[in-house]
Amino acid sequence: MTTYSTEPPLGIAEFTALTPDERVRAARCGRGTAGPAETARILLMLGRPRTCVPGLLAFSLGWTVAGPAFDGRYVLGLALTLAYGLLANLYNAHTDLEEDSRNLPGRVWLLLRAGDRRVVAAGHLLSLTILASAPLYGADYLVAAVLALIGAHQYSYPPLRLKARPVAGLFAFSLAVIGPFALGYRAGPHGGRAPGGEVWALAAFLTVWFVAKGMVKNLPDHDGDRAAGLRTSATVFPDRAAAARAATATTLVGYLSLPLLVLGGALPALTLLALPWAVLAYAQCRAMAKAPDAATANQVLKRDMLLSTAFLATLLVLNEPGWATGFAVALGAAVLLGSDRVALDSRRSEDVRNRPADGPAPTTPRKESAA
Repeated sequence: MTTYSTEPPLGIAEFTALTPDERVRAARCGRGTAGPAETARILLMLGRPRTCVPGLLAFSLGWTVAGPAFDGRYVLGLALTLAYGLLANLYNAHTDLEEDSRNLPGRVWLLLRAGDRRVVAAGHLLSLTILASAPLYGADYLVAAVLALIGAHQYSYPPLRLKARPVAGLFAFSLAVIGPFALGYRAGPHGGRAPGGEVWALAAFLTVWFVAKGMVKNLPDHDGDRAAGLRTSATVFPDRAAAARAATATTLVGYLSLPLLVLGGALPALTLLALPWAVLAYAQCRAMAKAPDAATANQVLKRDMLLSTAFLATLLVLNEPGWATGFAVALGAAVLLGSDRVALDSRRSEDVRNRPADGPAPTTPRKESAA
């Protein structure tokens, strides 16, 4: 049986020269060869901090709806929300080797360097940290935290593996903001009371808006996901252009439902000033539909995260201006821009596949020494 060495010189160039199936086998066999500092960096890259910022802002929205206090419990809650986003991405990186070996071989190489067991252990450690901190916020928060963690796990793992279900997967993906919003409300100063119509309306809006975000997120991986046999909101369409048209329509519904919240009294009229972001969102969807390849589509997706974050930050500040929201927006900007500055991401241009999704003809793998 052929085995693969995880020791240098199996670098990124040699690794990406393998076929997708060979990459998967190499990553599964690897125990991790990176040192402690490199492993910590890789875990952050696989955790993708930039994608955790919408959840952080959603936590702040839930907290300020319950009461705009600014204290240590609020700051800790923001940190726990970032941990929630990181662990969801770590779990996803561990389970998605088949798809990532076709879409993002650079990400699979990072997992090989860190070791898949370390990646899972890091996700479990973050989950335990959230559960251990939950009693500080009360029983309601603990229940919400358990449900959110189950959702983050079952989005990627069997038996549910919700991400492989085109419709259910989108609603599970929206837990990235709905979970933190619910946690923020339950942790907030008056979160023990039963949620009113305003809270339910905001939850519905965030769900629709992030379902659309999930449809856009799946577009760059259309070809590789289809080659891996994964059914997503993109692969149910014959090509990426058709999937992009559906994502565009859903995106416009999400953004343009904002006036309904104002008419229903869930948000003040001032929040309508966030609507111009819908124009840029439409332009992003058009750019995604016209992207000639996966690398270009991933660059569009990177800009889309900036747009989504800016929209939610605008909505947050217009709804409840104050120290709490200002701190969340500043922290979110620091995480997003800072992680981009130092490349703490695993969907970079160099991580994207550079040949057809079914890979090249097999190359001769590097075998373990008989010694």
